[in-house]
Amino acid sequence: MKREEGGDRQEVLYGLHPVLEALEARTRAIDRLFVSREGGGHNLGRLLRAAREAGVPVTHLPREALARKVGARAVHQGVAAVVAPSGYADVEEICAAAAAKPDGLLVVVEGVEDPRNVGAIIRTAAAAGAQGVILGTEHTAGITPGAAKTAAGALERIPVAREPALGKRLAALKGCGFRVVALDPRARFTWDGESYSGRVVLLAGGEARGLRRGLLQAADARVSLPLAASVESLNVSVAVGAFLYEVVRQRRSAEDPENHDRRLERP
Repeated sequence: MKREEGGDRQEVLYGLHPVLEALEARTRAIDRLFVSREGGGHNLGRLLRAAREAGVPVTHLPREALARKVGARAVHQGVAAVVAPSGYADVEEICAAAAAKPDGLLVVVEGVEDPRNVGAIIRTAAAAGAQGVILGTEHTAGITPGAAKTAAGALERIPVAREPALGKRLAALKGCGFRVVALDPRARFTWDGESYSGRVVLLAGGEARGLRRGLLQAADARVSLPLAASVESLNVSVAVGAFLYEVVRQRRSAEDPENHDRRLERP
């Protein structure tokens, strides 16, 4: 995403999937769609139909002109849209929505500085059915253009909030019946050795710094992912994905113990 010059409240969202999801979800005001005259991929027809149904005007322009709108290094895939900024959700609302579910699931992240990792975590959390993602403020990337692009439209499907006081937030969630499980490469117990029934918070930190001592101490359990001797660490978004789908696997097994390996159904 890129701030539109001359506008206080508008941004340019780029990439085929992010723009298509924004059009179909209709959770953000879209003022105009820009499409390269050289085409926008095999989903271009679906994109244009969604724009027509939403009443969004479409401008066709040369690919070079589109690149100037989104930035020379942006992978725009021939598509961009001027949209209202996504902003952050209210952290209290996210926590309340998760607490209202007997199997509420939240992802809390601190120390992840690469926006692409943040975007990948958001997309995986949405795919796994989490109620929200809470980002710390200490050395933690936010919803930047790179994060939005990597999330590939998931920002329209899952709320994301900022929280400067993660320790207090985790304590409040524990008071609401959540169990906090931290990903910690030094943990003795593996990610699949814990039970993830009930309300769960996944707590994850960046590869370089990991989680602060205070946050680790706030966790009810710490788990790690086994690595081959030749591999020092996993990308944090990959580790979060492995954890989240163990949560999904266990919960689906509990619902259908005779067929716990069945594939996820598309929504």
